[in-house]
Amino acid sequence: MKKNILAIIILAATIVNIALTALMLFTVIPKAQRTDALIQKIVSIIDLELENPDAADYAEIAFEDREVYSLANKVVVNLARKAGESKNPFAQVTVNLVLNKTSESYETVQPLIAGYEPIIQSIVSEEVSKYTVDTLGENKTVIQEAVLSRLRTEFEAADLVIGVDLFMTYESR
Repeated sequence: MKKNILAIIILAATIVNIALTALMLFTVIPKAQRTDALIQKIVSIIDLELENPDAADYAEIAFEDREVYSLANKVVVNLARKAGESKNPFAQVTVNLVLNKTSESYETVQPLIAGYEPIIQSIVSEEVSKYTVDTLGENKTVIQEAVLSRLRTEFEAADLVIGVDLFMTYESR
């Protein structure tokens, strides 16, 4: 008799579980789908940019259409000091720019880059000097993106400079 009552309770619990699952399946999920569709419509109406508009896909540019321009001199940058540090930390940065040969402004700007080296060095110096010796290595990508963004603005050609590579050595004096 006890086994039958236990079996009936388990059967009732199973039926209630199935009923609640069906209720959720037919009420909650369609509402969630309608909410998702509404959000997608709102995003498309206001044209919300979910990605960086400056981050174009330059992987499509053929290898032979790229040129690496290396600055003649290393950039020596005084780094930010940590609290209580007595020595002046500095970094020596080798800067390489990756240029797009198929850019409309390549023919006019590329010969002038050698004259712009002091400006490029200044931009690199300003961006690198914000960091300490400890945080410099982990923020290399952030620094490269900031330098790239500023160079694109400086040369007024978003598709000319497609990459910046910084090789940094640092120490304290």
